[in-house]
Amino acid sequence: MASFRYGVFLMALAAIGCGESNDVGDAGARGDGGGMDATVGRDAGSGDDAGSGEDAGPTEDAGPTDAGPTDAGSSDAGPGDAGPSDAGPPADAGPLCEGMTRGRCDGAGTMCLCCPAGGPLERCLCTTACSTDADCTDASRPLCNRPMGGPGTGRMGICTPRDFACAWGAICASPDTPIDTPKGERPIAALAEGDLVLSLHQGRLQPRPIRVARRTRVQDHAVVQVTLATGRVLEISGGHPTADGRRLDALAPGDTIDGVDIVEIAHVPYRHAHTYDILPDSDTGTYVAGGVLIGSTLLGVE
Repeated sequence: MASFRYGVFLMALAAIGCGESNDVGDAGARGDGGGMDATVGRDAGSGDDAGSGEDAGPTEDAGPTDAGPTDAGSSDAGPGDAGPSDAGPPADAGPLCEGMTRGRCDGAGTMCLCCPAGGPLERCLCTTACSTDADCTDASRPLCNRPMGGPGTGRMGICTPRDFACAWGAICASPDTPIDTPKGERPIAALAEGDLVLSLHQGRLQPRPIRVARRTRVQDHAVVQVTLATGRVLEISGGHPTADGRRLDALAPGDTIDGVDIVEIAHVPYRHAHTYDILPDSDTGTYVAGGVLIGSTLLGVE
């Protein structure tokens, strides 16, 4: 009897122990899913799993902090690269003073000076100003190239090499100046590049194509009116050269042009809106105007 009661007692204790386990710590009704179960609590679900909590997703994933804003896009070879601070235009020193271009001079004691080159053009070089050849102390620029009138007239020149051509005062010829062509005379204003004119080339007068034909607008201009012994009259700017390099405004009655005597010479107002000049493709650049051979203001500057 006693052993029976002891058995019943042990069974009662066992029943009480299982009930407490199921009610509190079991994965059943009260502790199921919200407590320590591996399904909802610490599993890979909504708590500490690899989803929204400590997962490598939205927070520490390789997304937003990956090779995006802080990657080679913004701090790479972009704005701080060799772009804006590269050796581009801001550091450019500009063009050199040479040919037809006014620009900088790198040599000490020189500046960019220019002289007329025919029509509206000019020739420039790095040099110094002068009034006589004695002012030109650089052996590479020994000539004081200046307008007619010489020292004491207030007309300053520039020191140049001896073969540097300046067309002081030259603006060319009137539009009706007759020019010799293989088919007879034609007004200079009617000629165009490629047309044939008579020019001294390789020692003889022969047809040569025009390499450059130029027209220049003028205002309040004056020209030299030259009357030849043949009765022909030329109206050309005073700085225009003869075939042997003399200026027309330096000539006087009794002088000759291409072997023809000058009867009269005068400075007269210019009656036209433009002056004209041509440059034949020959080794002298000369052409025949009004029956005499003359030079071109465009030689060496075309």
